[in-house]
Amino acid sequence: MAARDDVILAASVKTKVQGVANKVLPDKVKAAVHRRMAEPGS
Repeated sequence: MAARDDVILAASVKTKVQGVANKVLPDKVKAAVHRRMAEPGS
């Protein structure tokens, strides 16, 4: 069960980092990142 807790924690940290980056990055950069994440098979 400990391994699952680590996965949840990692996702939470990733989400927090994305939130901070979203506040400081320009829209063009955010659009490029979103484009890569939304590609089929990514």
